[in-house]
Amino acid sequence: MGPLLLSLALAAPVLKLTGEVEGPLVLSTPGLVVEGEGAVLRGTRGHTLSLLAPGIRVRGLEVVGAGKEEDFFEPDAAIYLKGCEGCLLEGVEVEGAPTAVRVEDSPKAQVRGLKARGLGRSPGVLVYRSPEAAVEGSQLSGYMDAIYVEYSPGMRIHKNLLEKNGRYGFHVMFSWEVRVEANLSRENAVGNAVMHGAANLVANNRLLDHKTPIGYGLLVQDERQSRVEANLFLGNTLGLVLLDAKEVAVRANRFLENGTALRITRERGENSAEVVENAFSGNLYDLLVDDPKAKARVRGNAYDRAPALPVPHLPSGSFALLLARQPELSLFALSPGVVLWESAETQVPGLRLLTLADPEPRPLPQEKKPSPAPLLLGLGGGLLWWRWRR
Repeated sequence: MGPLLLSLALAAPVLKLTGEVEGPLVLSTPGLVVEGEGAVLRGTRGHTLSLLAPGIRVRGLEVVGAGKEEDFFEPDAAIYLKGCEGCLLEGVEVEGAPTAVRVEDSPKAQVRGLKARGLGRSPGVLVYRSPEAAVEGSQLSGYMDAIYVEYSPGMRIHKNLLEKNGRYGFHVMFSWEVRVEANLSRENAVGNAVMHGAANLVANNRLLDHKTPIGYGLLVQDERQSRVEANLFLGNTLGLVLLDAKEVAVRANRFLENGTALRITRERGENSAEVVENAFSGNLYDLLVDDPKAKARVRGNAYDRAPALPVPHLPSGSFALLLARQPELSLFALSPGVVLWESAETQVPGLRLLTLADPEPRPLPQEKKPSPAPLLLGLGGGLLWWRWRR
């Protein structure tokens, strides 16, 4: 066989879609390339486009609609991947479907440059049992969770815009060695979460403006040896919540203008986080601890309220620690008596409790005054969080 015939034999099959195409469309040719630039695929029942073989690539397609099933774990999707190892969706747009992309048993599947707006009750991208899958450079809004992941070790969530979703921006469950990096997640109703996993990395993200009474930039729950590094937590009711977080590293993050910057709390497990080299500025409270057995190590952080004297600095005053144990007292957080109490502690460091004190605090100029909204929400946030998790 000559070189020309050999190259033709090895060329990937191509399906070019044009104009309006009625779904559902089921593709099961390995290595198929679907060119959809300018085409619109419409569906009203089940999954609109199903990819059921390895190596399929779909580029530039617009998908409108799907079936009506909105079950969170088994929704109808605009695009459904099953057994689609190494498949690629690139530059796809989705409108009017319960879920934009549903990925199952598809290792190394990639979603790049997806733009999708949801109907409110299902995930935007649902990834299940798909190791080393990736969602990158995508924009997702209007879903229950923008990206929901289960049992998908080694997954990457990178450079996405996740905003105004009904619960979480990213929500990672039962997975390990997942990398959540350089995303912008903002104004989601609850926040973002990494739960029941190990050795996960959440780094260089901007987690902004989760201002509902239980809104948090990030919840790290029942995690082991995971890392939260170099993120910006800005304008959240609660910045970072560590719930039963064992050997979790919290390093080089910026906590700015949150109601409570960092909360350490307990449900069933234990807390042994390492909190080092973070910056706290303009928060109502820098640290609340709702775990009398916490083994957190707090060292070398920078605070806008650090005392000038070379003494250990407790990020939250004695009233803040009392508030963590009696959330009902949040109503008095800005009362004249409490303000005077905390002001006295600031001037006389010897009055401050030393539990979980930072022995090597660094002073940090206050960047700007806290905005009213997260401060007011922070007053009631502790109480509602405490009630909600029970």
